[in-house]
Amino acid sequence: MRPEIMDSAIRALNIVLPTLYALLWADYALLFFRNDPFAERTAKHLLRFSVLAHAWYLMLRTVAYDHFPAATVFEACSVLAFSVIALYTLIEWRIGVRTTGFFVIGIVFFFQVVSSAFVQAPESFSALLWDPVFMLHVSTALLGYSGMAISAMYGVVYLMLFYDIKKHRFGLIYKQLPSLEVMASFTYRSAILGLVFLTVAMVGGILLLVEVYGTYWSWDPKLMITFIAWLIYGLCVAATRFWGWSAKHVAITSIAGFAVILFSLVFVNLVFTRFHAFV
Repeated sequence: MRPEIMDSAIRALNIVLPTLYALLWADYALLFFRNDPFAERTAKHLLRFSVLAHAWYLMLRTVAYDHFPAATVFEACSVLAFSVIALYTLIEWRIGVRTTGFFVIGIVFFFQVVSSAFVQAPESFSALLWDPVFMLHVSTALLGYSGMAISAMYGVVYLMLFYDIKKHRFGLIYKQLPSLEVMASFTYRSAILGLVFLTVAMVGGILLLVEVYGTYWSWDPKLMITFIAWLIYGLCVAATRFWGWSAKHVAITSIAGFAVILFSLVFVNLVFTRFHAFV
């Protein structure tokens, strides 16, 4: 494919993707709020098409601009959106429950809109973007963030269901969502997944520090905030496994951990960090 054609395709997909996710979110909203037969027929197919279109977009960026698509925070937002929707697709396929998709796809739509609104073709970038350790570091970090995003969202939904049941409100949320036990399992398992990937990413980050700066540690704000998030999720998993934390505590802790991740992704990346482009 010629460079000008690839560039045009990238620009087109940059507009198409938020549109696809808006339509997908609307489909899942109809499914959640109305059990709409049309949404029931189309949601699965639109989900798969959106994932494939997003994968094609990221591949085109990689080939056209000759770098792993993580040169800026806005490129990373698109990769993060793709990671979340890909993980959710696997979860939906595994458990056969679609009613939670409305909540997860909202996160995906948000990250892709931010990316599409601000991303640009990079004029220059570091050769480090093709380093295998760097690609491992970035990809596992984003997968970790994705697991944590899904865990936090399921935590929010768990708390909504928990308080509805506690107040004897057996309305839409009670009817449409899986049981508290299932939601608690989603929250905890997604937190484990996020923690495992983020641990691998931190090991990769240490190796990069040694390779590039000749040190095992830096007081970079991004690194510090990420370490705090890792501790929060580590506490969440350890306390549940060894100290019998309730599902409510897990949900609250997961939400707090993802709030730290969001702060790190947006504010710290754009204002404070010294050597991180986004991770």
